[in-house]
Amino acid sequence: MYSKAGEIVQEVFSSLRTVLSLNGEKLEEKRYESKLKAASWSSIRKGAVSGLVTGWIHLIVITLGRNIINVGYVSPLFQSLEEARGASTPIFRLIDEEEKISMNEPQILQDSIACEGPINMNGDIQFDNINFAYPTRSDALVLRNLTLMARAGETIALVGSNGSGKSTCISLLLRFYEPLSGRITINNRSITDFNLKQFRQKIGVVSQEPILFATSIYENIRFGKQNATKTEIEEAARLANAHDFIMQLSNKYDTIVGESGVQLSGGEKQRVALARALVKQPVLLLLDEATSALDNANEQIVQEALDRACKGRTTIVIAHRLTTIQNAHRIYVLHNGCVIEQGTHETLMSKEGSRYRDMMKAQQRENVGIGTNQTTSHTQVEDDDQNQICASGRGKTTVIQLLERFYDPIQGRIYLDGVNIRNLNIQWLRSCLGLVNQEPVLFNMTIAENIAYGRENTSIEDIINAAIKANIHHFIQQLPEVSMKGCQLSCGEKQRIALARTFIRQPKILLLDEATSAMDSYNEQIIQDALEKADTDDPTRTTLIISHRLSTIRPCDMICILDKGYIVEGGTHEDLMKRRGVYYEMIVRDCTS
Repeated sequence: MYSKAGEIVQEVFSSLRTVLSLNGEKLEEKRYESKLKAASWSSIRKGAVSGLVTGWIHLIVITLGRNIINVGYVSPLFQSLEEARGASTPIFRLIDEEEKISMNEPQILQDSIACEGPINMNGDIQFDNINFAYPTRSDALVLRNLTLMARAGETIALVGSNGSGKSTCISLLLRFYEPLSGRITINNRSITDFNLKQFRQKIGVVSQEPILFATSIYENIRFGKQNATKTEIEEAARLANAHDFIMQLSNKYDTIVGESGVQLSGGEKQRVALARALVKQPVLLLLDEATSALDNANEQIVQEALDRACKGRTTIVIAHRLTTIQNAHRIYVLHNGCVIEQGTHETLMSKEGSRYRDMMKAQQRENVGIGTNQTTSHTQVEDDDQNQICASGRGKTTVIQLLERFYDPIQGRIYLDGVNIRNLNIQWLRSCLGLVNQEPVLFNMTIAENIAYGRENTSIEDIINAAIKANIHHFIQQLPEVSMKGCQLSCGEKQRIALARTFIRQPKILLLDEATSAMDSYNEQIIQDALEKADTDDPTRTTLIISHRLSTIRPCDMICILDKGYIVEGGTHEDLMKRRGVYYEMIVRDCTS
């Protein structure tokens, strides 16, 4: 009982900014109290039983005489024994449960010695007729008779819309789950035959939402290879284009990144995670949107580093930006868990009506007109849309954090309608703000409760309408609960639920921090249309956008370019293009990448 209350505390404190921005303090207090009430009744019953048992024991001991009076000294320990027995229940349940994944470690205590023999992972990787459904949705197949191959030393790419099964392939390869049918082999040997610890040690993974631990940058990179030297760690950081920004920090590699890397920007976290993957010199490299949080300049640098790192390694890449995977030896296009197309970039582009070609053209249309200084026309919103763009770690997200009053500035003021925000009621201020982060946080509740989070007496009709606007309504009807931090959902699905949560609040100020970074082009366009419609429905709304995808911010009334915490340029898209300054160079680089 108390453990459930503790889970709520852990969830809230690890996602404190999201809770504060949604004014969810009272809700979390009620959730915590509800778990404590259940625990209190359990404790009362335990206390009554313990008191009764202890009393009878004392009576018997005293009755039997002083020869066994020492038993009385044991009775105070009964409560501890009861607590230990209760705590051991899930442990014994886990021990008794049939082991689903063979660890192949006959002598676990001597694993590092007895099982140290090298394993050969240099062969071809093959997915053979894989069918898979997540345990919480056993009736909904995610992969259907999926077959694909990555030859040794080659780079293959998986592309497709959100929810098509790309990240699931990586989860199966890492053996987080087992397929319902079919098998995955390396050099014609099933991956279930390998020692799991050694198998994963040969694999480097960079996820779309990198997880960093509440320790130093040095230790986070060293997690990739426990015996790594300082030279190896710094070399991996250089390869990931992270060394320079690390050296600018006050404590350099000894800088504490905070819970889940909260002290770093999204791009900085991703580069540290990339360094962590490269430091182990992996045989197999898995990149799940590894450059999604990087601006174009850093993406190009990191992409070149990845190209060097991929040489001689088997690499599986998941990407929405198709320009990053054009050099892949083979590209697989996934749709509803099936491979519908495969081939090289040139082969797929030469096929009339191919899905890959349509996806590529859709992304290319976002960048038309730059060479002649012409721009695609967009519907102009009626209030101030302001966008901030620059390289990762230059202060964009900090601006939003100051506006939300997670921090207060050392000097200067922030005004809202001429009033210093420090003079405003902080809960009222946050109720006027709608924030969608680059890495959205969902809570261990149902989808409906997540969308309505922070609002009381929300009708199911309002929840459904918000979900429809965010293009997630059809999908969420198939889901039970989202689990801790939404780990059962893909990044794009989580981001759309977070958007629905923002839409239902009808904020006067909309804050979008890379709100569509985890989406494919199709879903991104739908959300962009929904955002424009939301602005049209409420012309008094002000929108502040942070984006690396420059095509998404051209309609804005004001675009600000930040560098090292300073605004170096500002104006409309047309004005900035005419100046041929920093913004123009970023646009040209974006189009030619």
